[in-house]
Amino acid sequence: MSTITLKDVPQELRVALKQRAVRNRRSLNQELLYCLEQFVGIIPSPTQENRAWIESSKQELMKVWDNSEDDVYNELLSQ
Repeated sequence: MSTITLKDVPQELRVALKQRAVRNRRSLNQELLYCLEQFVGIIPSPTQENRAWIESSKQELMKVWDNSEDDVYNELLSQ
């Protein structure tokens, strides 16, 4: 991997990026890489941890939505 140095970064931009990194539970470096990947159209592949979290979330959502006693669910099925 290579290194890029940014010069003359406005304080407001640095603060905004740091706040975004904190919200997304990433380091500033990870957040910058993510933003750059999104900007140039590179979608990072999910990590093993992310895949496990996504699969677990799907299973939990199906428990909620696949509920025959749920009026909203039944109404959606009848349409």
